[in-house]
Amino acid sequence: IAPCGMPSRNPSGPRPSVQFVRTTSKGIAAGDIVLIDKKGRRFHAQVTELEQLESGRFELNVRPLDSRISWRTASVREVIEVWRRARRAA
Repeated sequence: IAPCGMPSRNPSGPRPSVQFVRTTSKGIAAGDIVLIDKKGRRFHAQVTELEQLESGRFELNVRPLDSRISWRTASVREVIEVWRRARRAA
């Protein structure tokens, strides 16, 4: 997993045929790991799906990495850090 803003290990390597569309302002896509702050509680989670509400805001469906966390949704505003899913070399 490549941290947000850092190049992947092999940036000049072959590109995969399937690319994820990053449509939010923070460039979040399914498969990314995010640090979320909900009501002062911080936890890491994997993004499973992005959903755009009628208001135009994005809601993330997430799977927390810690089984003690019960939240399954978060807004983009609650995301503190993003680690993008690394591209696989062929």
